[in-house]
Amino acid sequence: MYLTRTLVTQACEEWGLARHDYVGRTIMSELATNAVVHAVEGHEVQAWVTRLGDAIEFRVWDPSHAPPVVPKADYEAEDGRGLMMVQFLASGGCGYRHMVGGPGKVVWARLAL
Repeated sequence: MYLTRTLVTQACEEWGLARHDYVGRTIMSELATNAVVHAVEGHEVQAWVTRLGDAIEFRVWDPSHAPPVVPKADYEAEDGRGLMMVQFLASGGCGYRHMVGGPGKVVWARLAL
């Protein structure tokens, strides 16, 4: 996940938005981790960071068509909180969409500026 966090840091610095780096890295890291853990084994994932005027959008593609699952809160669980955290931090919304005419899906989250 080092590469995805570095991608966010570089983008935030380039856009003069370094104050959003920590939250952005957290969102991207959780999206990428979820894709790696739940995607089709042996396939790559791809990540993007985009400036959308009043938001930063974080996107991760994986080849699986299975929708992301946000489990019910279980405060005793040792894992499974990543997408809950993304929902909490994504002040500009979050979701997913299947790729039209291609494999997989893109899971996205926006951080409002």
